[in-house]
Amino acid sequence: MPKTKTKQPTKSEVYESINASIQLFLEDHKLTKKAQDHLKQIIDDHLKPKAGGGHSQNPPKLDDDGNIIEAYCRYHERYEPVENMVISGGKSKGYCRAAISKWTKATKEVKALEKASTDAVLEGDIDLAKEKAQEAKDLQSAITSPSFYDYDKDWEAFNA
Repeated sequence: MPKTKTKQPTKSEVYESINASIQLFLEDHKLTKKAQDHLKQIIDDHLKPKAGGGHSQNPPKLDDDGNIIEAYCRYHERYEPVENMVISGGKSKGYCRAAISKWTKATKEVKALEKASTDAVLEGDIDLAKEKAQEAKDLQSAITSPSFYDYDKDWEAFNA
């Protein structure tokens, strides 16, 4: 028998369903107004869809036929030609090939620093272990920031 995909509810549908269920619960149970408001606030904080409907602040630039010609790289914080971008299923992943290459190399370096820290602990060199652990933590924190990336240098390294 062939498998059929069931349609997953959208965030809005989940939110509306839970909100309706909570409303019925509140009608059946006596809670103070403050408790009701607190419960509703928790639901809103965690489930209410964000304003803007999830549309990109930096949508891809399209040609007249609807094909992507440029997409925004979140690491370089600029639009780049589609041939430089990582595209999957006709959609941009939000980063270019040079930036993800740098990210991948930095992630490998973080793992190497973490291993060096562990090895130092096993060898009894706690000061070195702390130093390597801090370097790994600093690098891990840096790779998520656009300031870590430099368009010209990243592409030069990528094409080398």
